[in-house]
Amino acid sequence: MERRRGSPDFLLLFMTLALVGFGILMVFSSSYILAYYNPDYNNDSLYFVKKQAIWAILGFIAMLFTMNIPYTVYKQKFPTIAIGSFILLLLLFTPLGMKINGARSWLGIGKSFSIQPAEFAKLGLIIYLAGLIAKKGDRFRMWKQGLAPALIATTAFCGMVMLQPDLGTTSIILFTAVVIMFSGGAHLKHLGMLCGVASVALIIFAVAAPYRLARIKTFINPWNDGMNGLEQGYHLIQSFYAIANGGLSGAGFGKSIQKYLYLPYPQTDFIFSVIAEEIGFFGCALFILFFVLFLWRIILITLRCEDTFGLLVGIGVVSMIGIQAIINIGGVTGSMPITGVPLPFVSYGGSSLLVFMTSMGIVLSISRETFKKRAQRQEQQLRKLSH
Repeated sequence: MERRRGSPDFLLLFMTLALVGFGILMVFSSSYILAYYNPDYNNDSLYFVKKQAIWAILGFIAMLFTMNIPYTVYKQKFPTIAIGSFILLLLLFTPLGMKINGARSWLGIGKSFSIQPAEFAKLGLIIYLAGLIAKKGDRFRMWKQGLAPALIATTAFCGMVMLQPDLGTTSIILFTAVVIMFSGGAHLKHLGMLCGVASVALIIFAVAAPYRLARIKTFINPWNDGMNGLEQGYHLIQSFYAIANGGLSGAGFGKSIQKYLYLPYPQTDFIFSVIAEEIGFFGCALFILFFVLFLWRIILITLRCEDTFGLLVGIGVVSMIGIQAIINIGGVTGSMPITGVPLPFVSYGGSSLLVFMTSMGIVLSISRETFKKRAQRQEQQLRKLSH
């Protein structure tokens, strides 16, 4: 009879729930003015926070579910998972796909319930690449037998997301895939070729549309056109105002000024600006430190895993979360061009929160199996000593 599975890493579980709880608070603080004065949200100041709370509950259920499934199940089903997530991307270009704010990124019926397939594609590609590399072993370094299928899958996923268009999510998927393939033993020259071709494609894609080119110009100097209310620079300047108003100690929870219909998308893309305004530099430093420790905890759990698949899934998850956080915070602070991706676990967004919490469930499942194997080795050592 198989031994009972080990306990999950409770510290990581607590840190995940703490991030989600903080996110719900900040979604409320950043969105209640916008929701109250907008008839599209029924003039309900709790519109966004109620929906976020529902998604958090669904995410918690998904995390518990995946936490209690041996992660090796995903290793066996990795082609099916990849195909399923890719089909969701294809459905965007059917009547089920919805175009909002110029992007065909949502799948559903009306605004009452919709999902973003690109969020699920992130996790689907991570599992596929980890499963492929674990299955191929040393053969993964060979071009035709291992690396070519990985590059084809990465290109297909990135291409479908780019067609929406969603440059930010495309970048996250691409960089996460590169980290996984590098960790799996891919030759640097092959990854260099991939990065080179991808960089050229992203640059062409970025300058092909006027609004994307405007974002690059805004990043260089937002003050050129930033005082015109409808121009790209306005968004970044309002973010600067919020961060500056926060100062060292912050204006206080709920006391942001810029969320009073000045700052665009305060509950999603620019939620870190509201955080900076309300808790200040010291509060943001503590938040970022907590986030770094959270990522470090995932890395520790991942490195303790002796299975290649589990190791690469953990690397993929921590890369996905870390890269997305860097892109979001870098964009709203003017450190890099704005691409419109949410801050992991914190920004409003049901699909994003559900996928991130599901990913943490898989990492917690890895921690359970690792704990079980460690306990088994300790038990074997005790038996040897007793004899």
